[in-house]
Amino acid sequence: MATSLSSRTAIRGVQGSSHSTNAKRWALRLRSCKDWSPGFRVSVRKVNILSVELGESLDVAGFRHRGTSIRDELGSHAIGAGAYEAYAGQPIWPYHYHHGVEEWLYVMSGAPVLRDPAGQRTLQPGDVVAFPSGYVGAHTVAGPGRFMILSTGDHVEPWMSVYPDSDKVGGPGGMLLRSSAVSYWHGEGTDPPVEQVSAKREPATAARQPIVNVHSFPVGRPRPDAPAGFRARGARIAPALQTSRLGAQVVELDPGEGSAPYHYEYGREEWVLVLTGTPTLRHPEGLDSLEPGDVVCFPAGPRGAHRLTNDVDGIARVVFLSTMERPSNVYYPDDGKWLLRNAEDDLIMLRDGPPVSYWE
Repeated sequence: MATSLSSRTAIRGVQGSSHSTNAKRWALRLRSCKDWSPGFRVSVRKVNILSVELGESLDVAGFRHRGTSIRDELGSHAIGAGAYEAYAGQPIWPYHYHHGVEEWLYVMSGAPVLRDPAGQRTLQPGDVVAFPSGYVGAHTVAGPGRFMILSTGDHVEPWMSVYPDSDKVGGPGGMLLRSSAVSYWHGEGTDPPVEQVSAKREPATAARQPIVNVHSFPVGRPRPDAPAGFRARGARIAPALQTSRLGAQVVELDPGEGSAPYHYEYGREEWVLVLTGTPTLRHPEGLDSLEPGDVVCFPAGPRGAHRLTNDVDGIARVVFLSTMERPSNVYYPDDGKWLLRNAEDDLIMLRDGPPVSYWE
């Protein structure tokens, strides 16, 4: 599902040992962990998807919605998102799928109707459905309901969008009919133009994509070795959704507990969506209180440093999302540690230390 609401055809180790480089690096680290105090509250860039104004509308050829893109508002690079209000019986976009882009749908309210290769089904608040790259991810959504659609992959070309109902394909270069397909050598070199060829088309049906409800999805026990204040309970939902480009974890925080130690990542972008409770977000500029519906982006690098704590009565429940690139490196400023992730089963934890030269 296109997450930008403009009328377009488709979705759109540290090296170096100089004193100046190291000084800048340490300045960023110190700012990330020192420049805050328990009473220092500074608002972070956030959007509340439950109340954000849906200032853009579409009403064309039987497709209708109100919505707004929140990607730029959050300062995101790798993950796109839009909030939508759909009307009963009217799809928001043409039925489509993408090559190179993965999308997720999160239902906030109402009873939107999802159409996918397996048919139609009605969704409920809290439901999350993923649409992977390829024809198995074909979909459109009709109302009534309010929901958020996330995507990743459109920041890296090439990608292509396919519209089976109208037999079109689109990409960065424009929109074309598949009936106009030609062979690879058409018009090249000394060969004359050849006859058109039949474009490969997707199967008419496919297995249904799984649904996960993030309000009721069971979470596990805290890590047995976690100290007090870090005993969050969590469960990954990406395996249940059968996805590969975005990952997500449902996390619950009891009063007095918090999420993973304060950290930031190189190689991945993270988001958080608050489902219930009012957790406190620690970020490089200080602290901020979040509430249900708030979405925050944590970009790669020191600007994305973060940790959540639950400082009030009642359980806080959130969803952490992230891109899934590897390798990715995580830095923990409070402890001076690095977690190096080269592969799923190749994790290395190191204590920070003085830089070394290439040949040491």
